[in-house]
Amino acid sequence: MQPSQNLYTPENDPYAFLNQAGRTGYTNNPLRKLFSAGSGSFSRKLLLVGVGTVIIIVFILILKAVVGSGGNINMPSLYAVLGEEQEIINLSQAGQQSSNQANLNFSYTALGSLITDQSSLINLLKNNGISVSQQQMVLQPSADAELNQSQSSGDFDTVYVNIMQNQLKLYETDLSNAYALSNSALLKSYFKQDYNTAVLLLKMLNNAYV
Repeated sequence: MQPSQNLYTPENDPYAFLNQAGRTGYTNNPLRKLFSAGSGSFSRKLLLVGVGTVIIIVFILILKAVVGSGGNINMPSLYAVLGEEQEIINLSQAGQQSSNQANLNFSYTALGSLITDQSSLINLLKNNGISVSQQQMVLQPSADAELNQSQSSGDFDTVYVNIMQNQLKLYETDLSNAYALSNSALLKSYFKQDYNTAVLLLKMLNNAYV
């Protein structure tokens, strides 16, 4: 028996025009062109635009949190904090004259901590257009004379501890006031961190003489 003749070939397919029309329309579809060969590039562009937008928003929020003009900053309370930090730095340097190891350990710790805290705060303000000079700081009355006198009387360590305890308590008060008066979330975080440092330093000083 002879095999039947195959009537279904590409040449005589009665639906060929439909398939061809579908392929032509699919190829010419502008959305197909957009997401086909260049889809990776298009996605990358969308991703870059999205990331760039997020970075800009974060940058604006950071600037807004500090406010370069100082509009959200109570400057007198800020100067009081910086001045108290400078006073504790001066006292910590004087405390290095002590022959007591506990005083020496505390003095070096306090000096490093306060220099770091003060520098961080000044740099934060400087980067946002607020400059602070030494003359603007509200320095507490210096205790240098009292410490010098205690050297001759032989009670330097006791006087040093009493003075430093008072200064740290004043520092805590100044930080609390600055925190309450500030509308800047970023500055508040700095004041809170510095307050925690002051608490730890006072605890270290008190524990050394329990």
